[in-house]
Amino acid sequence: MHKKKLDAVQKQILRGRILTICEKAQPYGAGLEMLDVTLKKEGFCYEMQDIRQACYYLEQKGLISMTIVKNVVLKISRNISMITARGIDFLEGSIEEEGIALTEE
Repeated sequence: MHKKKLDAVQKQILRGRILTICEKAQPYGAGLEMLDVTLKKEGFCYEMQDIRQACYYLEQKGLISMTIVKNVVLKISRNISMITARGIDFLEGSIEEEGIALTEE
């Protein structure tokens, strides 16, 4: 099955929503599954790969940090995204950043 590629505006909106979710998930951060469920609850429907790519993009910009948390006994691992001080500055309007669109909640 051919998956629809996101256009530039959709990617910018996704990045903004992820950043906002990570801010609300402080101080614990948000796993990819939590991001996916929250986005769907907000009415968005993105592929998990799109969410991963958006998180990687935000990490490269220094707006979130991603950490892998593992539990060897339970044999699970989660990729947790946490907003950085720079990410908070962006959301508060203290700094500007290209490639991210903030939407009304």
